[in-house]
Amino acid sequence: MKGRPLLPFGIIAIVGIVVMISLSFMGLNQREAMNADEEETEEVTEFEDPVAAGEELTQASCIGCHGGDLGGASGPALTSLEGSYSQEEITDIILNGQGAMPAISNVNDVEADAIAEYLLSISE
Repeated sequence: MKGRPLLPFGIIAIVGIVVMISLSFMGLNQREAMNADEEETEEVTEFEDPVAAGEELTQASCIGCHGGDLGGASGPALTSLEGSYSQEEITDIILNGQGAMPAISNVNDVEADAIAEYLLSISE
């Protein structure tokens, strides 16, 4: 060891690099498995009460821009949509956005339908 004092440090560094690379690949495999599990559980086919589900989803997704009572804030009021928009049009706006409103990415088609049904049910 007298002639090569850096050899133990070099060996430790090489072992450390190999361990880091191995753990990185293991983490990538685990992330893919987790994403696959999430995709399987996100599938919602139908709500028992779409209006009640729509109300909950609206509280989670819409009140930030449209106000707590949906009477308008930075976004327009959502309390008088009946006659102006059909349920399909509202669903399309939720999923794809329109004008200054961005698409709502955290809802699927069934949830967007429930929100649209709820908004039409509260129209004045």
